[in-house]
Amino acid sequence: MIRAASGGAVGIEYRNFLVVDDARWRPQGDTASRVEQVLRAWSLGDRPDTVIDLTRGEQLSTEPATVAAQGRGIAVVYGGVDGAAVEKLAGPSYYSEVRTVDRYIMRTTLLIGDDYRIQTTSDSSIYFEVMEPPLDGRGNPLEPSDGEFSSNLYADTFPGADISSPPTLRAHVSEFAQKNIGSAKCNGFWRGALVIDFGKDLPSFARSVHLLPATQFVGDLSEAFRGPLVQIGEFN
Repeated sequence: MIRAASGGAVGIEYRNFLVVDDARWRPQGDTASRVEQVLRAWSLGDRPDTVIDLTRGEQLSTEPATVAAQGRGIAVVYGGVDGAAVEKLAGPSYYSEVRTVDRYIMRTTLLIGDDYRIQTTSDSSIYFEVMEPPLDGRGNPLEPSDGEFSSNLYADTFPGADISSPPTLRAHVSEFAQKNIGSAKCNGFWRGALVIDFGKDLPSFARSVHLLPATQFVGDLSEAFRGPLVQIGEFN
């Protein structure tokens, strides 16, 4: 039987994506600091452990001025948290024997920038197919960027500057995963996302619709991004 990490066995891991589902949305200079304020209020993060330039794969300074100038894309990585804060956000564990004190989140990652990033999820449940790439200002189709650092947090990346049309994607959802879909429709790409990595501490909502039970957190985060959010769950 698959158990959470506190149970000592290896098994499935889960993470929850909250993505800005607005094709024309772009981050602002204060987006990262506004998101961090929400994380701090919910005891999910106070200061990033690392900041990574996604186009070059280089580690950057964690100073606010560096994070504010996100350019084409950065990953702002916050460390893990334990205990009651996890249960407040995610509700009870998938496993009834796991105590509140043993709950954990491995890491929380904010990804923002001007480029379009294609949503990645488990190939066996949801797959987003690029039907049309974005078009540049002259109407020419763009190719995905090479050499991106992603840590499997997204699939491909397309340049997001001088764009006349965003990409068009089609979602392919396996029959068994239909019960997990929290939104009937989403773009399948984004310029801003928060990824909460629960590791093997599966939350109970992973059995059904992949929506965080803490609706106030989702509302606070949407206000921080200044955009509508869609949630997508992923098993590894």
